[in-house]
Amino acid sequence: MNTKIRLVLLATMIFAMSLSLFGCGTKTQESVTAAEASTEVANKWPEKLVMGFLPGEESTPENKAGNKIHQKALSDYLGIPVEVIICEDYNAVIETMKNNKTHLASFGPFSYIIAHDRSNAEAIVVNCKEGKKENAFYTSLFITNPASGIKQLSDLKGKTFAFVDPASTSGNLVPRSMFVKEFNVTPEELDTKVFKSTQFSGSHNNSLLAAANRSVEAAACTRQTYENGIKNKTVTEQDVVIFAESDPIPSSPIAVRKDLPEDLKAKIKAFYLQWHDEEYQKLRNIVGYRYMEINDSDYDTIRTIAKQMNMKPEDLLK
Repeated sequence: MNTKIRLVLLATMIFAMSLSLFGCGTKTQESVTAAEASTEVANKWPEKLVMGFLPGEESTPENKAGNKIHQKALSDYLGIPVEVIICEDYNAVIETMKNNKTHLASFGPFSYIIAHDRSNAEAIVVNCKEGKKENAFYTSLFITNPASGIKQLSDLKGKTFAFVDPASTSGNLVPRSMFVKEFNVTPEELDTKVFKSTQFSGSHNNSLLAAANRSVEAAACTRQTYENGIKNKTVTEQDVVIFAESDPIPSSPIAVRKDLPEDLKAKIKAFYLQWHDEEYQKLRNIVGYRYMEINDSDYDTIRTIAKQMNMKPEDLLK
């Protein structure tokens, strides 16, 4: 009798253990499949890569032709289609990345630090002469028509002035920081206590033209914008002259969304570090330039200036 009971109990235990093991095995397999599926989604490349450019990037036939070369070269290297969109202003470049409508973009330094905080942007490369760190900077120019009589920053008192865009580094942030020091006013007092009136032109090229045709008495733009304008005969040295220049500003980065697959981000960076196209460089007036790797911390100086000027994304991008 005892022997029969022991046999029944043993059989019951074996049956229960087999059910338990079968159940665990099924659950483990389901978990592995779900994990693999999740990883596959996270690592999946987009069917098409979309790149956003700042306004003015197609302001000339040369820029348009250069963008097509850039677009095709990147597409060929990645093996997927690349679409280029020209945004209407700096805010649009930031917002399209925030809304996942662009995967990478060309930013100015100030718009980049806003996009880093607001749109999950991660700087990867900059384009500079010979691809050397010591050349990874540019400057802001202060320009006017020769007939204005403006010779230095102090002459701007009571004048009309064109900034570029609220999120522009060389067209707004840096000029404002220089004016605050020059005229010993607070950032909030600048527009009303120093200038007769101020405006945003929308692009560096627009600021160049505004100064040349005297729709404003002075303006800010990048040195490259000025030099390209002279080279392409958009303006002449009789139309516009330089009366001041800023200290060096960290170069404008190309940034990607941080949440792109790591292998895609690595391949985008690899493309730029190896890319060298003479025709593109001639069209963009950057012969001898190469891309070099850049880090987010390289823009901490811009963050410091923005903090000193009380310039916050929520105030600039409304």
